[in-house]
Amino acid sequence: MRVSKFEGKEMLLTTGVKGLDRLLAGGVAKGVILQVYGPFATGKTTFAMQVGLLNEGKVAYVDTEGGFSPERLSQMAEARGIDPQRALEKFLIFEPMDLNEQRKIISKLKTIINEKFSLVVVDSLTAHYRAEGRDYGEIAKQLQVLQWIARKKNVAVIVVNQVYYDSSSGELKPIAEHTLGYRTKDILRFEKLRVGVRIAVLERHRLRPEGGIVYFKITDKGLEDVEVENWKNRED
Repeated sequence: MRVSKFEGKEMLLTTGVKGLDRLLAGGVAKGVILQVYGPFATGKTTFAMQVGLLNEGKVAYVDTEGGFSPERLSQMAEARGIDPQRALEKFLIFEPMDLNEQRKIISKLKTIINEKFSLVVVDSLTAHYRAEGRDYGEIAKQLQVLQWIARKKNVAVIVVNQVYYDSSSGELKPIAEHTLGYRTKDILRFEKLRVGVRIAVLERHRLRPEGGIVYFKITDKGLEDVEVENWKNRED
C-alpha cells in the first residue's frame, strides 16, 4: 500500500466561512489547484487574502492586477482580533508587470516555496494574457508548474480568474475556460446578488457534486456567512 509522505498533516485550509468550508468538503485542499472566478467586486481577492490570513503558514501572493491591499488585510486582521503586523508579515507579495515577469515569478516559486508556506495565490492568472492578446499555451505551462508546486510542496494553490461575455450563449464565462478547467480540479464561481449578498456556486470538485450554492457577505472582517432565512425575511 502506498503511503503519502504528507499523511497526518493538515490537508485543508479553512475559508473562515462555514458555508464555503462545507461546500468545499472541509476547506481549500492542499495538493490541488482551486480556481475562483466571477465578475468584478464579487469577493475573489478578499477570499484569497482571507484564506491566507486565517491559516498557519506563509503565503506567496502573485498580484498581477494591483488588487492586493495591505490596508484591507490589516482591516480584516484587526476586525478578527489578529495582529495586523503579524498578518502582513505572512504574505510574500510579487507584482509582475507583464506576461514575461509573471512566467519568471511562477517558475521561481518552485525554489521559494518550502515547508513554511501553506498557500500560493495567483490573482489573477489571466490578466496579462488578456491585456497582451496572447494565446493560452503559456497559461497551460504555468498551471503545470503550479500543479507541481501544489503536489510536491504540499500547499494549496488558488488561481483567481476573470470573466468575459460569451455572445453565443449570452453568459459570463471564465477566460481560458478549457485550459484552466483541465488543470484546476476544484472550481468556484462567485456572483453578486442584491442587498450586498454574494453567492458561491461549486462548478467542480473532486469529492462533492457540482451545483452546490452558499450565500456570503463582504464586511470589515472579510467574507462572512449569511443566514439565508434572515436575508429572505428582510427582502419580503
